[in-house]
Amino acid sequence: MKTTNRTSSFLRISFALPVFFACLAARAEWQRADDTLAWKADGQTLWKFCYGQNLSKPYFHPLAVKGGEPLTTLSPPDHLHHYGLWFAWKYINHVNYWELDKKTGKSVGPTKWDAPEITTHDDGSAEIKMNLRYVSPSNETECLLAEQREIKVSAPQKDGGVTIDWSAKFTAGETELLLDRTHMPGEPGGAVNGGYAGFSMRAAQDPAKVEFVTIEGPIEKFESDRARPNTKAAAANMTQNNRTDGVAILSHASNVGGDSPWYMINSKTMRWFSPALIAPAAKKVAPHESFTWKFRIITKSGAWKSEELKSASDEFNK
Repeated sequence: MKTTNRTSSFLRISFALPVFFACLAARAEWQRADDTLAWKADGQTLWKFCYGQNLSKPYFHPLAVKGGEPLTTLSPPDHLHHYGLWFAWKYINHVNYWELDKKTGKSVGPTKWDAPEITTHDDGSAEIKMNLRYVSPSNETECLLAEQREIKVSAPQKDGGVTIDWSAKFTAGETELLLDRTHMPGEPGGAVNGGYAGFSMRAAQDPAKVEFVTIEGPIEKFESDRARPNTKAAAANMTQNNRTDGVAILSHASNVGGDSPWYMINSKTMRWFSPALIAPAAKKVAPHESFTWKFRIITKSGAWKSEELKSASDEFNK
C-alpha cells in the first residue's frame, strides 16, 4: 500500500505525541525569584528556600518527596515563628531572637543577612552561601555573632528525595556571649517545654500521622507529648493520604563531641523535632571565638528505620 505524504505526516505526529507528552510529564525545572529558590518536578515543588529580607529568618518550605504531601509546616496559627525547616537562636545575652513581638511582628533580637550566593545545576542540585549577623537590638550596626552558612542540596534521588548538607560557622564579635535556651524541666523557672533553640523542623500537621525514630529505635515513650533522646540521628515518618514519607536530621558528632540531645513533640496540635544542642546547658562564647555546627537532612519515600539512620549517620561522620 502506498503511503501518501499526508498519511506519513499523520503517522509521524501520532508517534511523536506520546513522547512529547511524556517529556512534559517528566519535566523538572528551577523556579527562581528575587527571594526564593525552588526545584519542581512534574509540577510539584520538592523544596523551596526562602530568604527575603522582609522575613524574620531564612527557611525551607515546603520539603516534599515526589508524589507526596508537604512534610513541613509554615507559620501555623499556634506558632507563627515556626518556619518549616530553619535555624534560630533563642536568647543571645538574654535577648530573644526566636519569637516575634506581637506589636511589631519582628523579633526583639534582629537577625540580618546579605543576599545569598547561589549556584544551581541542571540536575537539580544547588549550593547556597550566606552571611548572617545576629545584631544588637539597641544598635543594629553592632554584630554580636556572625554566621557563615553553606547549604548544599543534592540532585533528587529516584524516589524524589534529596539530601541537604547544612554547615554554619559562628564567630563572636567584641562581646562575650551567652547563647541560652528556655529553662529545662527541673531547673529554676523550668517548664515542660524547655530546652529548645537552634536547628528545628515543624512537621506536617494533623491529620498526618507522625512517628519518630532514632538510631537506637522508635520513640515510644512521650511525657506530656515530649521526648528528649540522645542520638546522632533522628527521623520523622509522616503518613498522609495512605502514603508514608520520611525526613531524617543527622547531627554531626563534632557538634557536641558525640551524641546530640534532641527535643521532640508529637501531639495532635504540634509535631516538631530538633537537635537541641544547648539544651543541657547554655553555651558561653568568648570574644572572637568561633565554632561550627553541621547537619544533614534527608527526605525519602517510605519510612526511615533505625538501621538506615545508623548507616546514613556513619556515612555523614566519615
